[in-house]
Amino acid sequence: MYEQMTVKKEYTEGRTTFLSADVDHYSGDKKQPTTSLPVFYNPRMQLNRDLSVLFLTAYMEKYAVEMVCEPLTGSGVRALRYLNECPGDFYAKMCDANPLAVETAQRNVETLGFGDRAEVIHGDAKLLLMTESRGKRFDFVDIDPFGTPAPYLSAAIQSISPKGGLLAVTATDMPVLCGVYPKVSLRRYGGFSARTPFTHEIAIRLLNGFIYSVAGSNDCSMEPLAVLSTDHYIRTWVRIEANRTEANRQAGELGIIRYCLGCMHSDILPLSPKVQSVDFDHKMEGCTGPIRVAGPLWIGDLFKESYLNDTIKILESGDTEDYHRKALDVLEKMVEESVLTNRPYIDIHALCDLHNLAPPKNQIIIDKLKEQGFAVTRTHFKPTAIRTDATVEKVTKIIAEHNAR
Repeated sequence: MYEQMTVKKEYTEGRTTFLSADVDHYSGDKKQPTTSLPVFYNPRMQLNRDLSVLFLTAYMEKYAVEMVCEPLTGSGVRALRYLNECPGDFYAKMCDANPLAVETAQRNVETLGFGDRAEVIHGDAKLLLMTESRGKRFDFVDIDPFGTPAPYLSAAIQSISPKGGLLAVTATDMPVLCGVYPKVSLRRYGGFSARTPFTHEIAIRLLNGFIYSVAGSNDCSMEPLAVLSTDHYIRTWVRIEANRTEANRQAGELGIIRYCLGCMHSDILPLSPKVQSVDFDHKMEGCTGPIRVAGPLWIGDLFKESYLNDTIKILESGDTEDYHRKALDVLEKMVEESVLTNRPYIDIHALCDLHNLAPPKNQIIIDKLKEQGFAVTRTHFKPTAIRTDATVEKVTKIIAEHNAR
């Protein structure tokens, strides 16, 4: 009865065709999806879903996946793509509180011929995660909300198999995670956010830190596999496993990031009773700050390099035209920066603005740093940024010398 009142449109992503509410029809002048859509679907998140399909495929090469869950399914596109484009015969449970979304997703399941491998359930996501996993725990849970994922994480982690499972989480409440509302960030994610040139990395680390805390409270460890920052959202892929010993060890991966507005130097400190007494080492003579502090948050690795390399092989072995044009470039940058995530990236344009310098091309700076023996990479977080073990003072000097020529 609901479907007859909805203007629908057929969409294709990857190798999967499905029906959803017509985004253009319901968006009007805003030209982008809103929560007022009868059935939510956001075409701008295709890169997110493309990488999710690739990452799940790579994960399945090493771990068995028999049961997956998408508790906020909307039109069902994400779970449908997993069923249609990932190997294996795993079973998918798709849930939504919107009865129209349930009807639409069910129709898509039947049209694509997955009636024996999927079910669409109407109800509250948190309750469904807890109740539907009682018979058999999930091997993969995908949390993709409109806004914050925080309310769903405890139920999601408890629904994952204690032997280990993949958890993917998206957050779109970027003003909160990027320092506009630091107190809301503390309330939702357990740590203060801060406005810095690398604020999107802080956002990722806050989300991972919160996931670790929730996992740890359930005697589980968290292994980061990959993170994504692009457009208007962040996303993380982690492996959750019932392992108290590893969770205890990972407590050392929580800390704070400090950033000086005066010299743009930043440092990372693990949480300890002495952290407040550690002096900040400014990188510009006479600089006295002010200092911004973000955290507690995750200060450990963000990527698993072997996992990323496996994912690239999968992408290149198939038809790359099935995926977003940026997918390979993003993955290659992730691999590069995976070895240098022990410090935040440096935004070259922000650094040049601070010192009234003309920003050269990033590749020029990268080449100069390598010539001087420093490790340096690109980063997928920002096209104007680099990761390096050189100080901001050294990078500034290289830029100034280049401009003087």
